[in-house]
Amino acid sequence: MNQAPYGWHARIGLILPSDNVLMEPELNELGLPGVSFHVLRLTATDPEEMRRQAIELAGSITEMGLDVVVYACAETSFNGGRTSRASLSALIAEECGLPVITATEALLRACESMELVQVAVVSPYSVRSGTDLEDVLAENGLTVVAATHRDFSLETDDPRVWFLTNRQAPAEVHAMARQLAHGDADAVLIVSTNLATLRILSPLEEELGKPVLSSNQAIVWWCLRRLGLSIDLSALGRLADADIPEAPGSRVARLTTTGSTE
Repeated sequence: MNQAPYGWHARIGLILPSDNVLMEPELNELGLPGVSFHVLRLTATDPEEMRRQAIELAGSITEMGLDVVVYACAETSFNGGRTSRASLSALIAEECGLPVITATEALLRACESMELVQVAVVSPYSVRSGTDLEDVLAENGLTVVAATHRDFSLETDDPRVWFLTNRQAPAEVHAMARQLAHGDADAVLIVSTNLATLRILSPLEEELGKPVLSSNQAIVWWCLRRLGLSIDLSALGRLADADIPEAPGSRVARLTTTGSTE
C-alpha cells in the first residue's frame, strides 16, 4: 500500500472559529513528521450557535479520514455552563465516531497529568470570560493564585474582536507571562488557541523555573498521546514527558460531569 504523502501517522481535525488565523500555522510550524492538521471552519459567531454548528459539522468528518478531532475554540469550550462543557465533545464524537476533546478539556488533562494544584493564568479574554475561566479551573481542583486577562479588543478601534489578539508577537505573550506575580504557582497557563505561544514555552520554563502550559500545546500533546504515537514532542516543553490520565477515573472526568447546569 502506498504511504499517504501527509498524515501517515495522524490526521488531526480542528474545529475552528472563523476568526482564528493563528492555530493552523502555529501547529504546522512544529513540523511533526507524519502529522497533518485539517480544519473545519465555523461560520457562526454566537457561542451557543458555534457549539451547535460544531456538532452539525461533525457528520462530515468521516469523509476526511481523520484520527482525532478537537473543538479548538477555547473560550466557547468553557463559557457555556457545566452541562455544555461536559457534553460537547461527547456529542461531536457521537456524530463522527472518533476520539474528540475540547480545548478546555485538553488543558485540564494536561494540568492533571502534571499534578498541578496552584496556577497563574494569562489570557486575552474580557474580565467576564476571564472570571468564567477561573471558575472552571476552580471546579476542576485548581487554585488560581494570579491572573491577567488582557482584552486586546479594547486596545484598537478595529471592529474585529480578535484582529489585534492574533497579531501579537510571541515576545508580547512572553512578557505578559513573565510579568505575572506567579511566585506561589506550580505552573503558568496561557489560555487561548488564537494567541502565539509554542515558540516561547521552553524559554519561559527555563526563565521561570516551572512548567508553562498553553492551549495549543495541550491540544497537540493530548492528541498524540491519545493515539499512542512516539513522536518527539520536546518543542512542547516539560509537558512533552507527561502521559494523559485515564479518562474514566480522571479528576477531570469526575468534576466536569457533576453539579447542576449553570
